[in-house]
Amino acid sequence: MRIDAGGKQCPIPVIMAKKELEAGEQDVEIIVDGQTQIDNLTRLGDSLGRPATSEPCGDKFLVKFANGETKKNAHVDVADTYAVFFNTNAIGTNDSELGGNLAKMAIFTLSESDKVPSYVLFMNEGVKLVTGVEPQIVENLNTLIEKGTQVLVCGTCLNFYGLKDELKVGTVSNMYDILGAMQEVSKVIKL
Repeated sequence: MRIDAGGKQCPIPVIMAKKELEAGEQDVEIIVDGQTQIDNLTRLGDSLGRPATSEPCGDKFLVKFANGETKKNAHVDVADTYAVFFNTNAIGTNDSELGGNLAKMAIFTLSESDKVPSYVLFMNEGVKLVTGVEPQIVENLNTLIEKGTQVLVCGTCLNFYGLKDELKVGTVSNMYDILGAMQEVSKVIKL
């Protein structure tokens, strides 16, 4: 089955492919515009036990999923799990310098914690925090990654702010994965 998702922004290609894969379809292929969609579809394939490969297809790309049985999401005990969500590059709205320092200190404090979040999520202006403007933030997020935290960064937001090539830490992701992460944990802390 070939799906044409050319011109569709993430997470639409992911949702289209996931629907077919979870329905048990074999020989699933999807046409997409670029690397961000390829990366998102590759993560989807890995999570479902259906690894994906990609190849050029004219001015677009063809992503092919391996045939086989699609894994169902295993039950996870989420009682003590949490995610931290940054939708701005500062904590609070009164003073941007103070808010930026608070965001930096929050990420440092998380990296020093014994109970790290399952996810740290960045959307909207929050993506500016992962561009290396504050090297301490990148260092602390790398510490969190080493401790098992997944750092997901909205690709649409990076593109909107012209920061796609500035990302220093984390995985370029999409609305589907970020909302899925929020649903997977027992609580989401918005900073």
